Amino acid sequence: MVKSEERILKCSGGARFVHWSHTICWFVMLFSGLVLFSGWFKWLAPVFGGADGADFIHKLFAIFFIAIPLIGLFVKPRSFIEWMKMAFRWGKDEFMFMMKFPLDFIGFKVDMPPQERINAGQKINSILFPLLGFFLALSGTIMWFADNFPVWLVQLAYIVHDCCWIIGTAQVCFHAYLGSLHPGSGESFWAMFGDGKVRASWAKHHHTKWYEEVVGRE
Repeated sequence: MVKSEERILKCSGGARFVHWSHTICWFVMLFSGLVLFSGWFKWLAPVFGGADGADFIHKLFAIFFIAIPLIGLFVKPRSFIEWMKMAFRWGKDEFMFMMKFPLDFIGFKVDMPPQERINAGQKINSILFPLLGFFLALSGTIMWFADNFPVWLVQLAYIVHDCCWIIGTAQVCFHAYLGSLHPGSGESFWAMFGDGKVRASWAKHHHTKWYEEVVGRE
């Protein structure tokens, strides 16, 4: 039986690597992309050695952004499939979680329904971010090789790209707050930042279904 003092592995080394490398790529692409997006951000240009440097850095990190999950998918396809199956597995508890979450978010004490290894909010994040990443990569590729595509498609790609990075940046900020500063979420942050493990007592409270599954296996 898992004791409350023990720690349980929640995030594998591969998951932590993809998470943080993607985070770094996102912010490098965000700030270099802002230089290319509008003259309002020209004060950022010297950081990248000018607009041409920002363009080069943006494209370089875009390659990393695309390559990292593809390598992970190639090395551990089963892990990705299991993650996606879990993200799309919704029942009464997930819908109840989302209904109660706004009250929890603003500080009310709420009895949340039992959750799996990732809760309903994290499931939405797990679905949305890969979709945004896909459309960012697709639209970015069209923009990069604009001469090979019709003008209307290139113009559409710019619109899609801008919408995706705006939504994605808002999502990243929201995710960062919930994963670090929001009361009760610190354990997840340090698990992702450290050895991937969380306290068993915390897992039992926040991810009851997953905790019971781990206990059952052991």
